[in-house]
Amino acid sequence: MFKRVKYILLSILAFTMAVCSSGCSSKEDKMPDPKSPVVITLWHAYNAVAKIQFDNLVQEFNDTVGMEKGIIVDPKGYGSSSELDGILFASANRVMGEEPLPDIFTAYPDSAYRLDEIVPLVSLEQYFTEEELDQYRPEYLQEGVWEENGVHKMIPVAKSTELLFLNQTAWDRFASETGASEELLTTWEGLVEAAKLYYDWSGGKPFLGMNSYGDFLAVTAAQLGEGGCVEEDTITYSKEAARRAWDAYYVPHLEGWYESREFNQDGVKSGKLIAYIGSSAGAGFFPEEVIENANQSHSIQCRCLPYPVFRGGKKYMSQRGANMAVFTSDEVRERAACEFLKWFTEPEQNIRFAVSTGYFPVEKEAWETASKLFDNISDTGNTEAIRSSIDMYLKEGEAYAFLVKRAYRGSYQRNKFFDESLEKETRQTLELMEKRLQNGEVKEEIQKDLLEPERFEHWYDFLMEEMAGMMNGEED
Repeated sequence: MFKRVKYILLSILAFTMAVCSSGCSSKEDKMPDPKSPVVITLWHAYNAVAKIQFDNLVQEFNDTVGMEKGIIVDPKGYGSSSELDGILFASANRVMGEEPLPDIFTAYPDSAYRLDEIVPLVSLEQYFTEEELDQYRPEYLQEGVWEENGVHKMIPVAKSTELLFLNQTAWDRFASETGASEELLTTWEGLVEAAKLYYDWSGGKPFLGMNSYGDFLAVTAAQLGEGGCVEEDTITYSKEAARRAWDAYYVPHLEGWYESREFNQDGVKSGKLIAYIGSSAGAGFFPEEVIENANQSHSIQCRCLPYPVFRGGKKYMSQRGANMAVFTSDEVRERAACEFLKWFTEPEQNIRFAVSTGYFPVEKEAWETASKLFDNISDTGNTEAIRSSIDMYLKEGEAYAFLVKRAYRGSYQRNKFFDESLEKETRQTLELMEKRLQNGEVKEEIQKDLLEPERFEHWYDFLMEEMAGMMNGEED
């Protein structure tokens, strides 16, 4: 905390000295003033390499455009998006002991919408021209539009999606000995078939883990032509669609063909897994070798493949990566915050931040300069995996539709419950299975019991009842 305060004081002093030496004239009313720089607080959830890159760019802004215009951005990072969501919500509700709200914050639309109901967010049309807003990819920008009033409340800053990460070295050996076709990896049904084949071939090893389950139900619902809970007053999720999602997620986990954990990269590194579904923003963490034991290891090649699609389904991909929003305050602070957002999302800065961390830049122009994207890959992780993820993201962006989840009153709670319901059911059932195994029951008998159709019926009925209750106001 002391270092941050010291940094701000030194920055203000530098501003004052620069202004005195340059003899600049005063600015217009309600504009940031270099003679009395305004300090803008910014809370984010970037970690590791992303935090380092972000902090470096903030410092660059403060030393250049910020110094010229009288703006100092003071960033503060949190451990995760969910942690930041909780702190922002508590601060907005003035919970005792919480810090005052920042000027700028990162969040997903659902979280920002519920904050907007407590402390209003800036309508960005006040500070962004129509031409400036048109620079962003429309599907990225659409996330931050509250459709009841049609105004922009969020600006995209860096985006990612889920991809299928594959240990190509291990797959080649498996495929050559079993005849498994890579075509299997393009669909959810094929992925399950490949996983079962691998389980039998490997003597009982799981094939795949899923880092990112958060949008699984929503994206697969869209693939099957259904809306899930994207609308405020209805939920469109048939039993047929739910059953296909169940068979693609719950069943292979119970059979042992999939095994998911928080960091499935570790499963690949140990040789236990050969594939996982994960965020493109984590491409640099894909291991470059498999370590069998303390004395034996071998290099592996990463290959990124598209997000699987149900057979006969539409090609939808998830849209991840938090946006940024500005809390209302006064015109000087709001204008200063928006000046930083404009600068940070310009291709020159945005490409450097996004690509070096595995994210993707947000303006249309960045998508037209693929070679520049590859040139900005920094040696901070598995660069070949990052290159593969960017290449696949570009191809997917042309062939797939991005899922745009509309934010509305109550969508934070509804989407969270909907998105987590299948993962929670699977996790709890696996825990039950482990307890029964410890009690001496036979594995095959346990699996047969836990895979009975009644388990699916119970989960689906509970999901629909709870969602209906939320829409009828029974839950907050």
